[in-house]
Amino acid sequence: MSSLEQEILQRISKLTPENKRRVLDFLAQLENERPLSALELMKLPHDERQQRVKLAIESAANETFETFEAYSEEMPDE
Repeated sequence: MSSLEQEILQRISKLTPENKRRVLDFLAQLENERPLSALELMKLPHDERQQRVKLAIESAANETFETFEAYSEEMPDE
């Protein structure tokens, strides 16, 4: 067993039964979670779609993104 797994078990053993249930629920959510395609996202009810988009934007708030032009100023065909 890795040290990470040992730490997780140690910390879980100190939780209340209610919080242990919450951890299990969270694990189930992680196992079922997968990125949705654009089509799947558009098929969701409006409120759920808005919530998912909001959460995605919030989770990406601290990430660094590189921006670039999709074409060069010097077009090779010109």
